[in-house]
Amino acid sequence: MRRPRLAARRGGAWLLAAGLIGLVAAVVTVRAAGPADASGTIVVAREPLAAGLLIDEAAATRALAVTPAGAAGLRGVFGDPADLVGRRIVAPVGVGEPVSDASLGGAEGAAPAPLRIGERAVAVPLSAAGGPAAGLVAGSRVDVVASTGEGPAGASALVVADAEVLAVAVPAADDLAGGSGEALLRVSSPQALRVTAALNFAREVRLLVRPADEVGPPAGPRSVDAP
Repeated sequence: MRRPRLAARRGGAWLLAAGLIGLVAAVVTVRAAGPADASGTIVVAREPLAAGLLIDEAAATRALAVTPAGAAGLRGVFGDPADLVGRRIVAPVGVGEPVSDASLGGAEGAAPAPLRIGERAVAVPLSAAGGPAAGLVAGSRVDVVASTGEGPAGASALVVADAEVLAVAVPAADDLAGGSGEALLRVSSPQALRVTAALNFAREVRLLVRPADEVGPPAGPRSVDAP
């Protein structure tokens, strides 16, 4: 396989992926894990909450308020501002609006967490996953391996180990120009540069799917020369 290139119509594919992720967030709001809030109160925004805001103790005191929720229990909302400490706003919340799981990127553990400071999302063509591409889903863990050189001068090296798959965009069956689709990976900023360099300059880039219970760097060698 020659050097992977991003599909010409990647914008449309990721627009579809963004819509699907938004739909998942909305469903998570309705079906949030755990029982409905029965405290009779609901946390709302005291001031506009911008996307990217990390709710620490100071922000919880300053920007959040508690109001009566009525008789009906609501799922996906919060009754105590302390329950939001450590979470990050991913969708803007207006004054007086409830702060829900949807505005925090989904219930904890039910969807990929938003990017944290120092993290980046980088797209890799699904063609790099080869046969396992059909089983690649959000939450999968992969290693990124790049091969350089030709013949006896060739070598393969581990670029990133244990990267989380945030989303998978597969082109529609009738989208002949959509390429193989892409997998969006969560990596650190330095790792994002290494993956980008591999995609631009390596002869071949592969995604190696890891077992769900395997974490950390692989036990084997990180670089292998051509036999």
